[in-house]
Amino acid sequence: MLYPTLSQPLVFLVVFLAGVAGGFIFDIFKTLTFLSGNDKYSKILFDFLATIFSFALLYIVNLNINYGQFRIYVLLTFLLALYLERLLSKFLWTKCVKRCYNHLKEKKDARRKKEKVD
Repeated sequence: MLYPTLSQPLVFLVVFLAGVAGGFIFDIFKTLTFLSGNDKYSKILFDFLATIFSFALLYIVNLNINYGQFRIYVLLTFLLALYLERLLSKFLWTKCVKRCYNHLKEKKDARRKKEKVD
């Protein structure tokens, strides 16, 4: 049995984790886009940078873990993990932000009612 085929489960796991990290990179740059005013040019710039950094991460991980052998399952695993992270983070962030927003809005409404009564 060839040595590289013995470590394929490890390669799969590390590439999957690199995909999740790539998703976090996209989340960070999306936050930077929002903080910079959310205009068209900053969105294009930060999406471009996030793509470059994510695929640079894939390249480095593939070079170190898979001895530079680029196979289709590496790319598919990375893209699947990236997609799943973006999908789950969008769902979780939306739930968290919505819950915090509703909580803060209730407090604000309660203060307004208290001020009107006084």
